[in-house]
Amino acid sequence: MPLVGVQDMELRIAYLAHGRLFLRNGSASELIESQYGQEVIKRSIERQKKNEWKTAGASPTSLYSRQSLWGTGDPSQAVNVRITAVAPGKSDEELIYVVSTDSVGGLFRYDTKNKKETREFHKEKLYLSDISRQPGGDLLLCCRKQWNGTASIAVVKGNDVDELTEGDSVDEAPSWVPIGNTGPSNGDGAVTSSAIVYQSAGVARNQSGVMMGIGPCRIEKLNIATGSLETLLESESIDYLSPRMNSEGDLFVIKRPYETPFKKSYPIHKQLLDILLFPFRLLRAFFHFLNFMSLTFSKTPLTTASGPKVEGPDEKTLFLKGRIIDAEEFLKEQQNKNEAPSLVPKNWQLMRRSRDGRENVLADSVLSFDLAADGTLVYTNGICVYQMKADGSERQLLFKDKLVDTIVLI
Repeated sequence: MPLVGVQDMELRIAYLAHGRLFLRNGSASELIESQYGQEVIKRSIERQKKNEWKTAGASPTSLYSRQSLWGTGDPSQAVNVRITAVAPGKSDEELIYVVSTDSVGGLFRYDTKNKKETREFHKEKLYLSDISRQPGGDLLLCCRKQWNGTASIAVVKGNDVDELTEGDSVDEAPSWVPIGNTGPSNGDGAVTSSAIVYQSAGVARNQSGVMMGIGPCRIEKLNIATGSLETLLESESIDYLSPRMNSEGDLFVIKRPYETPFKKSYPIHKQLLDILLFPFRLLRAFFHFLNFMSLTFSKTPLTTASGPKVEGPDEKTLFLKGRIIDAEEFLKEQQNKNEAPSLVPKNWQLMRRSRDGRENVLADSVLSFDLAADGTLVYTNGICVYQMKADGSERQLLFKDKLVDTIVLI
């Protein structure tokens, strides 16, 4: 599929990167900071200042500093405040998003014109993601994560979050099916959508009930009004993720090979390679220990060598859609092969499945995507963001950023 080039587009795109929310309009990206999130960080810093006596009188670089003994450090970095989902609001100037901390989750609205945040609600032990606004209605779909590792599809009604699915499964990435001629009226004559699609995977547990992993993700279609449930896509060897459906009934999904959660066999050639490399790995570990001691006491490293600059995120290891990705190694491999930077393998593919069952792959290395009402597709491989038509033609590079894990058309 040819790359057309970079153009200034009229699309308005909201995306999440490093747990932060950005709004891109044309060729510029604007960081949107949650006032609530900033207040959480501020309160944490104030609490840390009250405990300054624990770190007073000792150098923070000392080997046995009080920071290391008490586990303290930069309080703003210790607070885990992140935006976990975003969706368009009722108007072009409104965004809806979820702010999450380690103990509290909340739903917020943001006026992009007046730069004002409004809190709908927040609750303890509420972990939400993957929100989707109902076309022509007021309901919000979301994924509600549970303490035991499962997740369910839920709908937001006012300040309540009512679960639509249940069971020992992980149900995620819900989206509304476009409004049809048979949709129910919302009371004022307008037609609203009542059908949704989402991904679902069963949970694998051992004899003690401990979660060991999840099965392959399938695509389900649920009619909220009637309660009918239909499996649209399912395979024992393929994960189907992040479903979207257009007005013609075509289904767009990310597909990737399923990886079993259980330990695979250890090939004999890898065992022999580990034995041969063991002395070198031991020497490397010893060197890094000496380098650490040198930095601690003399503030001077034992080496100034550095490898080639790798385009991509700062994190070495990432957790993306249930998979652990060695980003540093993966990006180095791409650089050596002169390939475009991506955070996910080529076999993470965006696929279109028509109503008659025909399937065709539209793009490789897809981490997240969204579908507009006119058929326009935007997708990202984690670094580059592209636009193309629903048939996979006229692909255009829009922009690049670090670790773009969620992308939404506004």
